[in-house]
Amino acid sequence: MSDPFKPGSPTRRSARVHHEVMVGVTSEHGTFSGWGTNLSAGGVFVNSHHSPPIGTHVSVLLQLPGHSECKLNGRVAWVQPSGPGVDEPGMGVEFLQPDEATSRLLGEMVEKLSHDLTRAPA
Repeated sequence: MSDPFKPGSPTRRSARVHHEVMVGVTSEHGTFSGWGTNLSAGGVFVNSHHSPPIGTHVSVLLQLPGHSECKLNGRVAWVQPSGPGVDEPGMGVEFLQPDEATSRLLGEMVEKLSHDLTRAPA
């Protein structure tokens, strides 16, 4: 079965944008900060050489451009371990039941960043 959050998956649920945002992740396995490089209203890919196991529940703190911190609950949906031939080790985090305001903010942010990134330079 295809994972809806893994890159290249044909069953993704949300539009995504490739843009770096600071992310803090906390779980029973520890806390770290890193870069989220692929963001949607449904989740984020976080660069990391040390990811918690798939299924681990995490607290996520996103630094969205022009906004205050965005706090979400999530779970590790998939992991890309570091190793030969791996450009971006890390984990795909699925957001779990974000409130309506947070979902709306994330959707608007993804749309704005996508539009800004595809606009031709002046």
